[in-house]
Amino acid sequence: MTKSPATTPCPAVPLAASDQRWRALAWLIWVVPLIVFAVMVITRPGSRTVVPLYQEAVQNWWHRLPLYHGPTGMNYLPHFAVLFGPFEWVGRALGEILWRSAAAAGLAAGLWFFCGKKNSPNRGKNFFLVSVLTLPLCLPALQFGQANAELGAALLLAAWCLRRQHWNTAVLLLWLATCVKPLGLAAIGLAWAAYPHLWWRLALGLPVFIGLPFLFAPPDYAGRQYLGAWENLRQCAEVTEHRFADLNGLLRTFGTALTGPASFAVRALAGGALMLVCRRAARRELEPRRALIWLGCATGYLMLFNPMSEENSYVILAPAVGLMAWWSYNFGAKPTAWILAAMGLTMGLLPELLRPLFGNRFALAWHPAMTLVFLAIIAWPQREPSDGGTVSLSTAGTPP
Repeated sequence: MTKSPATTPCPAVPLAASDQRWRALAWLIWVVPLIVFAVMVITRPGSRTVVPLYQEAVQNWWHRLPLYHGPTGMNYLPHFAVLFGPFEWVGRALGEILWRSAAAAGLAAGLWFFCGKKNSPNRGKNFFLVSVLTLPLCLPALQFGQANAELGAALLLAAWCLRRQHWNTAVLLLWLATCVKPLGLAAIGLAWAAYPHLWWRLALGLPVFIGLPFLFAPPDYAGRQYLGAWENLRQCAEVTEHRFADLNGLLRTFGTALTGPASFAVRALAGGALMLVCRRAARRELEPRRALIWLGCATGYLMLFNPMSEENSYVILAPAVGLMAWWSYNFGAKPTAWILAAMGLTMGLLPELLRPLFGNRFALAWHPAMTLVFLAIIAWPQREPSDGGTVSLSTAGTPP
């Protein structure tokens, strides 16, 4: 008797040659810059890099010297000296190369995960297009070896784990992000708003996080560094120079700025508003938009309200902009997708093109202005898919 077609196993469909080429091209545009940066590290050590600050912090930690010397030095928690230790152990040049590679691998992997399931026919093309939207805004931080790239990678991977309901891994990544930079605490607060059931996992991680430095140093030394970190963060919050790309960077372009109680009130109100956006997403949004709303709110808040946000800090926001543009295109909101794509590309490309005219000042206004627009877009409620299903980033431009 002839088998029914319904019982005939379907053979695995090989990837189309065209999508294999897209995949190769996408990975190539991530690998080539890393090779260039590695050559720069080897041939021009100490040039265009902030990694020596991190290496100095590790040396100070090992020798039980103070970690903090004001806003021009290390501005992270003591955890960072522990975290960067393995990169210092392998030697300066190799450590710099591995540090940049770890950040790039995390960013690329996070985008890859969002761009479709295994063997999806258009996953390579999706990954290439999202990388094109994202990578220009990431390259400066990767070139300088800034910890912002690691923070951006940790938050992006946490968003993917939240989207896939890998709760324990997501919480681990959120606390890892806070070890990289204390800004991760704001992302944790917004994650609790978007995924309220995470509260007890986040609470369990808090004593581990607090106690981590004491596992690697005498209690009196670790305690002094905690106090030094607090004083250092207080000094960073009082920076008034027009050289940062936060909300005040935009306002200072027009001759004003938020200071004192007004600054604190705006930060608190903005944080509360974004928590409401994330809480609404918890009730109404499907995945992956729910995870992307959290990622966008968290990274957008960090860019606007960290008083020491630099142009290169926007590597943290870049994946959220690129992925939300692609989601909007798949969902059918093509005008929104083109706006988001233009925002990401102009933030990544225009500062260098316009540097002869404006020096370093263009990004100080443009980046926070685009971030405000981005937050307004993702906060605006979207219609649900007509079939009630989950929107996939692997859909090639057709609304589900």
